[in-house]
Amino acid sequence: MKSYNTILATAGLVASVSAHGRFMSPAPRTAGQAFAGACGQQAFYQVSADPNGNVQGLLQVVRGQSDYRADACIANLCKGLKYEDNTDKVQRYTAGQVVPMTFNVAAPHTGSANVSVVRTSDNTVIGQPLKSWSNFAPNAGGAAPDQGSFSITIPDTGSECASPGACVLQHWWDADKPNISQTYESCIDVVIGGGSSGGDAPAPAPSSSAAAEPV
Repeated sequence: MKSYNTILATAGLVASVSAHGRFMSPAPRTAGQAFAGACGQQAFYQVSADPNGNVQGLLQVVRGQSDYRADACIANLCKGLKYEDNTDKVQRYTAGQVVPMTFNVAAPHTGSANVSVVRTSDNTVIGQPLKSWSNFAPNAGGAAPDQGSFSITIPDTGSECASPGACVLQHWWDADKPNISQTYESCIDVVIGGGSSGGDAPAPAPSSSAAAEPV
């Protein structure tokens, strides 16, 4: 039987070809045992080795795996990554706060992208995108400065995002040009309270060490 480290290293070699991007701060969701239980052990190895990979690559890895449960994995929400593995990373904001964010474009692929508040119970975008780009990380020239470092203003979501795990900020990147179809999703768990005074966000949780449907 292969050891965990051997499998992880092998997955990393395969995945390095398609490493592309994810949130760096605030701290995004990462893979853990809840993810492994829903998406399968091979998916856990893959995403642990390459947290920047795309949804299609994940689905290719899990195809035919006996421990993959599509209804529990929900690969098209946060690339299947689970709140239960990331309870220590929940960010708490109030409506009107300005939140600085950094996103690592590890390898450019021309497409469009947005950052939105997503309700996790049904994978639905709440309101309008908070940030959007029609030409994100083009092959020629790479990512613009404002695609790697930017700020968003937290919207008023009423009571929808009052409980941990109910909502995420999701960076959704559809790399669809030229002649490819790859989707990258990176999520930050948030609790949003009411507020009218605005102001800057508090210091985020430590960033990780190592996307919503198009509108």
